[in-house]
Amino acid sequence: MKSIIFKKLAVAGVFAIASTGVFANNVNNTIDIVGGTTFFGALHTDNFDFTDVFTFNVAGPVATSASLITIGAGLNNIDFLTADLNGVSLTLSSTGFMETAVTMSELNLTGPLILTVTGHSGAGGGTFASYSGTLNVNAVSPVPEPETYAMLLAGLGIMGMWARRRKSLNVI
Repeated sequence: MKSIIFKKLAVAGVFAIASTGVFANNVNNTIDIVGGTTFFGALHTDNFDFTDVFTFNVAGPVATSASLITIGAGLNNIDFLTADLNGVSLTLSSTGFMETAVTMSELNLTGPLILTVTGHSGAGGGTFASYSGTLNVNAVSPVPEPETYAMLLAGLGIMGMWARRRKSLNVI
């Protein structure tokens, strides 16, 4: 009887140890952009999948381009699975020693800009894996609304009527 209880406790202990928390060290950063460009990065210390979220504070609509890069093999390797900026996917290179993720053209977006990067880190055993990136933004002038054009035409019409009236008053 005691051996059955001991076996059950041993099995329960093995399951308890096996089910201890396995988690990635996900990164969540908020970054203010100064001067139109900023750099960022993440350091991973474990051999798990990760989801990193970077929030960039910008004012108004901006033309944006972004890039990510990682260089490393073995325990220093990071494989990008997805990367998107406000829901627009970045173009990923093939996996290997050096990987990149870039926007292929400028994106016209409104802030805050949220970059989500998912991937797998090969880190472990005291070795780290990292990646870095840059984000460039330029303010975009808003497109005039139709009401603006209507007001412009009305103003030109009034100026035309005023000039015509003035011309007719001078003719005697």
